[in-house]
Amino acid sequence: MDFNATKLFIAVMNAGSFSAASDKTGVPISTLSRKINELEQALNVQLLERSRHGVKPTYKGQQFFEQARLGVELLEDAQKSVTSVHKLQGKLRLSVPPNFSLWWDLLIDFQQRYPDITVFCHSSERIVDLFADGVDVALRMGDLNTDDVIAKPLAPLETLFVASPELVAHHGAPETLAEMARLPIAAWESLTHGFFEWDSGTEKVKYEPVFTTNNSQGLIHYALSGKAIAQLLDFSARPWLESGDLVQLLPGIAAQKLPLNLVYARHKHPSNLVRAYLDFCSEWMEKLK
Repeated sequence: MDFNATKLFIAVMNAGSFSAASDKTGVPISTLSRKINELEQALNVQLLERSRHGVKPTYKGQQFFEQARLGVELLEDAQKSVTSVHKLQGKLRLSVPPNFSLWWDLLIDFQQRYPDITVFCHSSERIVDLFADGVDVALRMGDLNTDDVIAKPLAPLETLFVASPELVAHHGAPETLAEMARLPIAAWESLTHGFFEWDSGTEKVKYEPVFTTNNSQGLIHYALSGKAIAQLLDFSARPWLESGDLVQLLPGIAAQKLPLNLVYARHKHPSNLVRAYLDFCSEWMEKLK
């Protein structure tokens, strides 16, 4: 069986069409088609169904893809380990939540340790499909609600309620969640989520925000302007708390912990690059404790 033909078949599967695979690999479409035809003849099985809309795998083609991809990745890792003079080289494709400023510092430190690893980092509110989007590792907050990934837990993050000293002076400092719910509130809201309730473990309070956004910088701006209370991740709030531009409300009562996980596809063997990234993130987050 032709190893290079197998790699080209995997490239076509990942890209979804011969033309897209040709763009990514630089291999002419005619060569891709010929090599995959040769692979099908060698295996004596049809791997792809071709149409004007693209390609899709046959049942046998999907089976071959899932098993061959793991083998190709292992062989490529082995090749890199003996040809890179013990240096980790390659490209990592990552995903992080939007406005997650903490991770930019981590990635800078990661590339200082591994200067031969290049990084593509996708930032979006959308939960990426690790397989379809070709993402090696995604950073996710909150409950995962899926069994299709392997999760590596990191230190949980804490959220804080903050406001400007001027807002507190005008309205008074709340002593309970119920009192805080009567103040102007800026809250996080996505296109698909608009449920507003605080839960301290002993108390649940619904509230009506005066402003909502899916951008943490917007929440910070409203808080600094004295227009509303905001709930921020601790690392986002820390510089403003230290400068005195914001003060924390209900410390120890209203704090919420959010699980933080690095996830990668369950069916995909983690490469040397992925393992280095996973280990580095754990080490880096431990230093923040």
